[in-house]
Amino acid sequence: MTDSPTRTRPAPVRTRSMHSTDVPAEPALPRPRRWPAVLPALIPGTLMLVVALVQAGRPVLSWDEVTSAEVSSRTVGQILDLVRNIDAVFGAYYVFLHFWTGVAGTSEVALRLPSILAMAGGVALAAELGRRLFSPLAGLVTGVILCLVPNTTRYAAEARPYAFACFFSALALLLLLGSIRRGHPYRWMGYGLSVTLLGLSHLLALTTLAAHAVMIGMVAWRGRRRRRRLVLTWAGTALAGMLPLLPIAWLGAHQEDTQLHWVEPITMARIRAMPADVFGSREVAWLVIGMVVLTAWRPLRRLAPMAALALGPLVTLAVVSVLASPMWVARYLLVVLAPLAMLAAIALTRLERIRVVAVLLLLAFVAIPGQRAVRTPTAKVGPDYRAAAAIIGERARPGDVVVYPPKNRAIRAGMDYYLSRQPARPADPLVAVPSARTGWLIATEKSDVSAISRAERIWIVVGDRRGDAISAREQLRPILERDHRRIGFWQPKRATVALYEKVAS
Repeated sequence: MTDSPTRTRPAPVRTRSMHSTDVPAEPALPRPRRWPAVLPALIPGTLMLVVALVQAGRPVLSWDEVTSAEVSSRTVGQILDLVRNIDAVFGAYYVFLHFWTGVAGTSEVALRLPSILAMAGGVALAAELGRRLFSPLAGLVTGVILCLVPNTTRYAAEARPYAFACFFSALALLLLLGSIRRGHPYRWMGYGLSVTLLGLSHLLALTTLAAHAVMIGMVAWRGRRRRRRLVLTWAGTALAGMLPLLPIAWLGAHQEDTQLHWVEPITMARIRAMPADVFGSREVAWLVIGMVVLTAWRPLRRLAPMAALALGPLVTLAVVSVLASPMWVARYLLVVLAPLAMLAAIALTRLERIRVVAVLLLLAFVAIPGQRAVRTPTAKVGPDYRAAAAIIGERARPGDVVVYPPKNRAIRAGMDYYLSRQPARPADPLVAVPSARTGWLIATEKSDVSAISRAERIWIVVGDRRGDAISAREQLRPILERDHRRIGFWQPKRATVALYEKVAS
């Protein structure tokens, strides 16, 4: 009787021994550590912090930054008085900066450090979004691309709330993703709070909620049983998050004439120039956009939230600029950088790793001129207040007075900021009520300028270049042409400084 072959179930392989002589047991797999999962966010976030801190104090404060510096020196009550008249959309940032500067000081770096930290956090969160939605490599490449964009660095080192808008835009979408997956009430509360903070950083950043609607719609469509509950939960939470913003939106709408009067109407030329304006470099912009086009091979359902995050603010601001009031401003659209970087990263991750590195090196090389440009002393918009103040500080004498153009918010604030760091500073005798006490950004001035004639030396500082500084204060012309002569004339970037001395009788 012969034995027939029988099939037996193989014994389970034990990981701690090798009793089987045929197949060696697999070694025990170590428990996965938590720290590698944070690397795609930690590496670019740290890199952004380092990049933004390099020469962060070198550029002179812009004319908007000197407003931040001046308003932050006011009391909270004075700031609240201000936002009732103008800059309501920046009120929360001004209050925050008031307390921050009380601790950190008012140097250029101290003023800009909160934005630097916010942008570094925003880059890290964007990378984490890329990791969760796509892959760790996609997240890492997203963050690296953002670090290379010149305007990411430029607005990181900017004492304005635009970096906070980038941070809360990424945070809100990340918290929404967690709320969808977990569904815990506390997660939805966190998401609602992030929507409020997003609106407080900049009301126009709420246009990114279009991406949230797309993500909710996609999830609800796949899970039809809980579609209604999910949509209602999201809509209710988002509306609750926006409810505290209604007073700010109401004030902002009524301050439109003073807040946005300088914005030019949207044109095709301005639309074509927008990519370069948003990225801070035409070459970087079109290289990244070219990579974004390559994502067409990806399924639309995976790209839809990022596409909505990129297109939502662009389309909304364009439509509003055409139909209502011009708002087509590059810094209002910085929130589109993260989704564009992520779409570009998705295209790159299909390549071999060495090619990914090569493309990033090419992008870094192309970005060098833009990165250098944002660190020059006069990179910001506005006059070179530092140079103008140095001219006066080195030559000022006791009894000197300084005169500025009437009804100008920035030149007096900028000169006050930098003159306070000089060994000598002329008096400003035309101020009747300082701007901090007017409830506006402009000081109330004396109508009678005859007292100026008694000064031995008069400085005139104008926030543009002109051959005749007196043209900024025509009511002084009879006095200066009769009793004084010009003994000094300087023209730093976008500024004119002139010194007049009394003629001996």
